[in-house]
Amino acid sequence: MEDIRDIYAEIAELRAELAHCIRRERRETQLRLVQALTEADHRQREAEVT
Repeated sequence: MEDIRDIYAEIAELRAELAHCIRRERRETQLRLVQALTEADHRQREAEVT
């Protein structure tokens, strides 16, 4: 369960970072956010199965 909390902490950090990014950094951060959200969804589904 700790892994899920870690990914949500990363998501919160990335969202905060987006608020302060210039355009190029913003695109990179948005990509990382999408990847983190996808990973969180994957981990949550795995946790529900086990």
